[in-house]
Amino acid sequence: MRWLWLLTFGACAPHTDGAVAPKRSASRASLDLIRAYPDADKIFVQARLPDGSDAVFLVDTGAGISTVSADVAERLNLKVTDGGYVEGVAGRAAWRKSRLPWLSLGGMVFEQVDVAVDVDGAPESAGFIPVDGIIGNNVWGRVTLVVDYPADRLELAIPGEIPVPPNAQPMGFDGAHASVYVKAFAGESNGPPVERTLLLEVDTGAHGVMLSGGTGVGFESVSTIGEEPILGIGAADLVPVSAFYRRTRRVPLQAVELGGARVEDLKPATWINFEGAAYTIGPQGMPGLIGYSALQDHRVSFHFAEGRFAMNPSEGPPSAENGHERMLQQELKEHGKDASRALIRGKYLIALEREDEAIAELTTATTQPDDHDEARSLLARVLLSRGDHAAWEAQLKALSPAALVEQSEIVALVNGLGLAGRAQEGLSLARAATEASPEEAEAWLARSDAELALGDTAAARRALNTAARLLQNPDADLKRRARIARAEGDRLGALAHLRHRLTLYPSDGEALWFYALTVMEPGLESHRPTFNADLDRAMARLHPEARPLDFVIAALHLVGRGGVETERLMKIGLARDCEPIEDASSKDNCVAWYMAMGGSAEDEALALIRGAVAAKPHRSDYLDTLAIVLLGRGELAEAAQASAAAARLAPDRFYHLWQTERLGALASNAALK
Repeated sequence: MRWLWLLTFGACAPHTDGAVAPKRSASRASLDLIRAYPDADKIFVQARLPDGSDAVFLVDTGAGISTVSADVAERLNLKVTDGGYVEGVAGRAAWRKSRLPWLSLGGMVFEQVDVAVDVDGAPESAGFIPVDGIIGNNVWGRVTLVVDYPADRLELAIPGEIPVPPNAQPMGFDGAHASVYVKAFAGESNGPPVERTLLLEVDTGAHGVMLSGGTGVGFESVSTIGEEPILGIGAADLVPVSAFYRRTRRVPLQAVELGGARVEDLKPATWINFEGAAYTIGPQGMPGLIGYSALQDHRVSFHFAEGRFAMNPSEGPPSAENGHERMLQQELKEHGKDASRALIRGKYLIALEREDEAIAELTTATTQPDDHDEARSLLARVLLSRGDHAAWEAQLKALSPAALVEQSEIVALVNGLGLAGRAQEGLSLARAATEASPEEAEAWLARSDAELALGDTAAARRALNTAARLLQNPDADLKRRARIARAEGDRLGALAHLRHRLTLYPSDGEALWFYALTVMEPGLESHRPTFNADLDRAMARLHPEARPLDFVIAALHLVGRGGVETERLMKIGLARDCEPIEDASSKDNCVAWYMAMGGSAEDEALALIRGAVAAKPHRSDYLDTLAIVLLGRGELAEAAQASAAAARLAPDRFYHLWQTERLGALASNAALK
């Protein structure tokens, strides 16, 4: 998990009610790995806890200490005291300390396991699978650990039980982190590589390759400089993502060699702390990490006691299991069709895309007092994904205004009513929500949207300001502020808000596009040079592979900077974003979208997107693409209809509100001529 360091950890005694460890511990164990979906980069395993329950933990060789959630600590009646803080790449996070009397992995018992409790940034779920914590190297370091990624198997054994593979390389282990030498070949694929040998931590909780400080020295000539959000442990949920943007280098990797294996086709490494000696991101002295992208095709062996590390071919058979299927089968085996647990089954079935069964389970769950609200919320979303607007509305209307806020449904329902031509009803509901939940920002966002739908821009602004105050973020919802300013005829105010949004989030393609659309309106010609400078500045701040090329192409086309440059970007974007897609309709949608954003609404684009919509008629993104293709062809009424249909399928997305409003106005104005 990207260097989860324990900075303060004093001794603490366990306090559980009569928990006794199993008398005998196995010397070897083999367990199934759990993933939220096939090939997901995060891997999890189940452990038996002192109360006899099975809990799901992230397998994280980058964590020096294990963690548990607050729920686990409460359930086990652990004695929890203030600790200090743990440090990840995103910053420091306060934590509380405790100790598990024991946990068991496949029959191997680990006693007196120190844990950090309720750490900001630690995973809480994998899809709909609840995650109870992280198992780090204060557990793994006691044994030999083997992770067979393709087979989704984890093996444990006492030291010496599993032979060290002949191709193993030396591995340093300081009790917290396992480090190996990695030979890296950097540079673009069409040029000679820059070769360097790096000392990196092998981190099963990280996705790619990260370099820090002097570790990346020598790669300057083949790297790019840009800004990107660095998230993870230390990234508090309530802090805006813009606060975590950092200057980094990206180093293209042709290949790496470690553990006796050579791995090619890696994504670029992220190099942090490259500007001088100071470590401004992450723990002091962290050399770097290598994670899932290099490990995923191998059987990876950590021989901690022997100080050896190896990567070998999987011993198979290959697995493509969705972890939700495993959890569902366990649930059915242990609890059958117990109505009180229908919500749990319904969630797993949603993740497995077994919608009919999910609807049945969630319908049962709506009869359970403790699960009623969440079940109706999930059921409504499934029904809306099928295009059943009436059933969606009926489920949500069964919830109180406070429950709608708690379940994050108030914005969707209020805007859904407005899109259905019932804006006054939406406003009444939004007012009830702010009265029931006056300290919840989401209620005020819904209130703002509802007031604006009825033309009261002053009330909309007041509600939005209240939401920003509650979020403690003066820069919250800048795109909504721009929309209100436009409604008042204050186009310069709208430009200012969109410009500020692009400054905070240079990768926000939607803000860039709305900015371009606004600045190209008559009377704003003098602001176009500023827009061009802002566009170039924002893209220069991003690494090339992080640029929102579809929206960049649209913006360049709008402001008359198309031609050779947009053709070049179109080729890059199609190769990057569309070609890797396996689903035929999704790929067709992607290609049609790019064509439309570049101003090419030929018959080919229309045929592609009509085919995609026919295959999946209730996808809001497909309908939005259809709207833009039709707009480019001058078929304004049809474009407005498609945009409205898209918005009704995703009424909580601000983007669709703006698009529907924009295309509806274009169609209405055209009809009057």
